Amino acid sequence: MEVLKSMTAREVLNLIEWLKSKNFTSDDIVDCIESVEGKKKIDKEEKEN
Repeated sequence: MEVLKSMTAREVLNLIEWLKSKNFTSDDIVDCIESVEGKKKIDKEEKEN
């Protein structure tokens, strides 16, 4: 989560707006942010165990 911890709220909003402009869906945006934060990797590891 180091990347998101170092981003300001404005930077996160800018990222979301950029992703929307690239036709990412809301679900895609959430998946993207979770992946960057590391949650997807953790969830995948938990499901495998």
